[in-house]
Amino acid sequence: MFLALCRNWLGFSLFVFASYVMANETGNDKLQFSGFATLGAVISDSDHHGYRKNVGSDDAVYSGEVDFKQHSLLGLQANWNISPSFDAVYQGVLRDLPEPSFDRYTTLAFLRYEVNTHWSVRLGRTAPDLFLLTEYRDVDFSYVWATAPNEVYGIIPYRSIDGLDVTYQQRGLGGVFKTKVFTGFSEAEISANSVIEKIKIDDIIGISLSFDHFNWIVHAKHTQVNVANEPKNNTLLAATISQIPDFLWLNAADFSQSILMTGQKVNYSSISGQYQWQHWLASAELSRIASDSEVIPQIISGYAALSYQFNAHQFYGVYAFTDSNNYIFDEPGVNEVALEELIHGTTTLMNFYATNQQTISLGWRWDIASYMASSLQWNYTRIDEGGGTLWLNEGAHHNVAEDINTFLLTLSMVF
Repeated sequence: MFLALCRNWLGFSLFVFASYVMANETGNDKLQFSGFATLGAVISDSDHHGYRKNVGSDDAVYSGEVDFKQHSLLGLQANWNISPSFDAVYQGVLRDLPEPSFDRYTTLAFLRYEVNTHWSVRLGRTAPDLFLLTEYRDVDFSYVWATAPNEVYGIIPYRSIDGLDVTYQQRGLGGVFKTKVFTGFSEAEISANSVIEKIKIDDIIGISLSFDHFNWIVHAKHTQVNVANEPKNNTLLAATISQIPDFLWLNAADFSQSILMTGQKVNYSSISGQYQWQHWLASAELSRIASDSEVIPQIISGYAALSYQFNAHQFYGVYAFTDSNNYIFDEPGVNEVALEELIHGTTTLMNFYATNQQTISLGWRWDIASYMASSLQWNYTRIDEGGGTLWLNEGAHHNVAEDINTFLLTLSMVF
């Protein structure tokens, strides 16, 4: 893991260095570079639920540990203005990943064509337009909190889409209306119980609507995707269940097919907004995940945040939640005594996305300079029984309800 990280970091650095040299040698002021970075430390007080930033992380922070990997990152971006209508953008973000590669570090890589003041088209790798913070999700300096609420931002592992998007914007009512439609495909890793699953999605179709006024903004978004591959755990479990005779599990063959995900549709819908007045800033986001798959339950997530600015300091509070139904095994015609271990595995799989928790956060941000800020944040999280999907779970009591305190200290900057 360490050697792979070093190799990919070397390739990433060589790319940026070569581009920088090329820009200096040609004297081309149309090629511009920028960057951002975060150094983050995390401590948490649970022995059973390990804190992680999102479900794609295969590492976590348990009681007695101090972690610098979950929130630390380095991002570099190159903008090449090819002509008044064409430009190209590349962005790479170096962070801790379960499977490091130059491709995974590449978060943006697209060509953009501005047809006129209203229409623009992008082709290549872009950010999935799912969130209020979509365009600057990795730039921690751009928002008040030490991290975006995990309840909304931690459950979606996909950080980019390879495809096409078209944007139309129009001024009106004192603000700007913007509509974006996009399509493409993506893949990402999801980690649970020491297993890393690569999940691919295709036939992505999404629409984003927004209105941006002087001191407030509102977004409405909807995306539908198709699950393009079968997770290994699903395949193995389905194969095992399909071999069980009817006298032990009636209709086992039908049930084994119901847990397969390939070809199933998943929908993500959200509404969000932000309002600023005087020294106050309010933000809120509400999302819903629904699918045709038996493995992915309906999930409702959201947060509301309020901050107050006093000179170079901002004090804030956040309430976040995520809620879904837990699967309880009650399939008819099953010999539960003989198949106890298999039932446990089935219940674990069916509840992988059954996330249920609430978090209260209090924090302080200090704008040290125009390009640098630090944030100190305390999270108090109450995990319901069997609802710890956003955490890595260890020990025999990993499904029990628990109250957890987590502290985050970050130093973020742009350059």
